[in-house]
Amino acid sequence: KARGHDYQDNIYNQGHPGIMPFLSRVRALTDDYDSVFTVAEVGGAGVIDFTVACASGDDRLNSAYGFDFLYAPALTPELIARSQSHWPEAQGVGWPTWAFENHDAPRAVSRWAYGGHRDAFLRLKIALFCALRGNIILYQGEELGLDQVDIPHHQVRDPEALRNWPMTLSRDGARTPMPWQAEAPHAGFSTAQPWLPIGPNHAAMAVDRQNADPAALLHNVRRMIALRKASPALSHGRFDVLTTDDALLAFERNAASGERMLCAFNLSPTRQDWTPPADTAWRIVDGVNGGGLTILPPFAAVFAEPER
Repeated sequence: KARGHDYQDNIYNQGHPGIMPFLSRVRALTDDYDSVFTVAEVGGAGVIDFTVACASGDDRLNSAYGFDFLYAPALTPELIARSQSHWPEAQGVGWPTWAFENHDAPRAVSRWAYGGHRDAFLRLKIALFCALRGNIILYQGEELGLDQVDIPHHQVRDPEALRNWPMTLSRDGARTPMPWQAEAPHAGFSTAQPWLPIGPNHAAMAVDRQNADPAALLHNVRRMIALRKASPALSHGRFDVLTTDDALLAFERNAASGERMLCAFNLSPTRQDWTPPADTAWRIVDGVNGGGLTILPPFAAVFAEPER
């Protein structure tokens, strides 16, 4: 422990009953304005019930931010299924918001193992992200596959890390400049010296490089987002788990209007055989890394809908 807050018992200053009436007042105010969307951020251990409550009903915040993935040591089928189970499609249950990366957590590609299949894993990660029920927040540079940068102590800018080093390690490694142009000074982020250094391998992942390469991750991200936006099932449908084991995750997204999307993911570096629900004839809509309706290569995914 390095911060004073870490020594506190947060009995009266966190999660107290007066917060819910206050959130109702906030919601009433924001509803008077067009295009305002409110999101709760609830920190601390064991707060999932309180987090869900902050977005429950029509008189609290529109959504609540889930921390399930930000510090998880691995991306597993069990983690996905458990996170979604907290937010069932039921009367009064709110709407979640998810992130795999943000400004406080190490980059996911540097946290999660991928068994030497880095490019395949990055494509799978985005495909799975776009299949979750709830809002998804893509962190800057995640669409390029940026990894965590090792910031030497003399370049650290994170105030918390500077106060508590080495008990609190710097968050700056996930806050480095966005690389826009591979050959430009400072990767096109600025004409002046940036606050933090460019990652040593980030210029090669710059936006202009990936825009020019049809096989680049950036185009895959755009395709997955477009698939999600075009599908009522993926956008707002129910989340029904079909299969979870150490490697395989399969679920259906089902919209109230009747649209269905079957989603299957192999979260391992070894091939997985699987069988989709036999009561329906399925047609592949999209996928990554060669995913099919009976075989999923390492870190492959498939999206399918009923044949028409």
